[in-house]
Amino acid sequence: MTLPFIILFSMCIVQLGGVANDQLALNHAARTAARAISLADITPDSAQQLAVTTVEREINLKDIAVAANLSGDAAKVELNYSRRVEVPLIGVLLHEVNLHATATMPRQLTSAD
Repeated sequence: MTLPFIILFSMCIVQLGGVANDQLALNHAARTAARAISLADITPDSAQQLAVTTVEREINLKDIAVAANLSGDAAKVELNYSRRVEVPLIGVLLHEVNLHATATMPRQLTSAD
């Protein structure tokens, strides 16, 4: 009688661990992309491409929305990802979990004087 509940609970724990792992990976990728942009001497148009390339190199998730914003003194990267919930019963109620990560780094350009 309690075995189905134990199995369902175990599957929920595994799903929760996967979501937590994806959130940590998004945070890391956002920080790495923001750092890469903050150190590069690039235009705001090139910042988006550099952010996308850096995120693709750092994380192995598909369909991540990347938004890069480069101002005079800061570089900001925002990542959004939707993870599908695959646990029976709970997956019917929660089809997907939306994950979000943001990182801002001060620009550290070196000038050749």
